[in-house]
Amino acid sequence: MAEHFKVDDHFVMAGYSRELGDGEFMTAMVGNDPVLVARLDDKLYAVSGICTHAFSELADGELEGTRLYCALHFACFDIRTGQVLEGPAEKPLKTYEVIESDGQIWIQKA
Repeated sequence: MAEHFKVDDHFVMAGYSRELGDGEFMTAMVGNDPVLVARLDDKLYAVSGICTHAFSELADGELEGTRLYCALHFACFDIRTGQVLEGPAEKPLKTYEVIESDGQIWIQKA
């Protein structure tokens, strides 16, 4: 966990640490883009919140361990890297740097 993170124009606050338990995810907006933030084994990961296959919102899907499933056609991505694990998606999800500091979660802007 980063300590005394200096807020600047390169990051946007996604939410509060208390809102995100282990194995859970939430959606935050970075500009006009939804970003999915997940906590696994006390580490935070952030990926695009839109499936690269059919542009469905991944917040409607499920997180099983490190595997993020799209609810529309069941494409599967690795939440840690954005890589496609199961089709029909072919393109990986965009990943974002995420920092937790002083009880807040911050995502780097694109």
